[in-house]
Amino acid sequence: MCTFVETPEVKILIDAGVALGPRFGKKPHPMEYQARAACRAKIREYASISDIIITSHYHNDHHTPNYTETVWLGSSAEEAEQIYSNKTVILKSIRDSINLAQRKRGWIFQRFLKSVGSTCQVADGAHFEFGKTTVQMSEPVPHGEETSGLGWLLMTTIESEDTKIMHASDVQGPMSRRTTNAILKQKPDLLLLGGPPFYLEKVKVDTKAIQNGVANAVKIARNVPTVIFEHHALRSENWIEEIEPIRQAGRDTNHSIVTAAEYLGLEPNTLESMRQRLYDEYPPSESFLKWCASDREKQRQTAPPI
Repeated sequence: MCTFVETPEVKILIDAGVALGPRFGKKPHPMEYQARAACRAKIREYASISDIIITSHYHNDHHTPNYTETVWLGSSAEEAEQIYSNKTVILKSIRDSINLAQRKRGWIFQRFLKSVGSTCQVADGAHFEFGKTTVQMSEPVPHGEETSGLGWLLMTTIESEDTKIMHASDVQGPMSRRTTNAILKQKPDLLLLGGPPFYLEKVKVDTKAIQNGVANAVKIARNVPTVIFEHHALRSENWIEEIEPIRQAGRDTNHSIVTAAEYLGLEPNTLESMRQRLYDEYPPSESFLKWCASDREKQRQTAPPI
């Protein structure tokens, strides 16, 4: 959900990270690694012209850590330095409303930022002004359900020239009624919203939580003119059918409910949800399969041959 927002006064990059994930018992397909490389190039490009970088939380797909990891992240110290050096970084507190794993990642990340000349500003509930542009950070909201063990995150609201944009990553629907109310209270013109993880239903997330996420997203679709519905929701093989109630709520109120690709005039290309089919239809090379079967530490330190 990395997003670039430009106003007349300031250029802002939110959640400067990208990651692949495990699915179907297979490593990502070479086409997924190619897509990740393209995303990393875009993040570097937009980071180079950004004045501010915002980090909503410390999951590795929402920031770029400064260590080498090639299987899932494609990260390295050099990659992180290109993004964050000498920037103002607005980020989630590592002291309050945070679980142990994210506190550890956040501590390492903030120590790295200071080493490359970045200015860190803790943002939980904070308000910032850049000329006539205002940036309002939410209080911490849950990563999904209120009792989620995945921690908390910050939502970002940017207002400029009578236009209000809100970025709500990883709220998973939102599943939380409190998070839903916080979004509706802001009354954004455009909302970037992380949808429910349909693909985890009955595996790691119960059906009731998914249903709550859909119901809350429907409520939001009826109240927000443009919703870019993204992230976890599009990892499902049946995402088109599963988000249809939310799209219908938008149609009923003449609101636009689109994916990020559709917002940009592109066709959605949800590679992770198609991983099994990609392996069947586009068999990887022998060298790639050999890399997949190699020692885990070797994989982490050696880029996949794509």
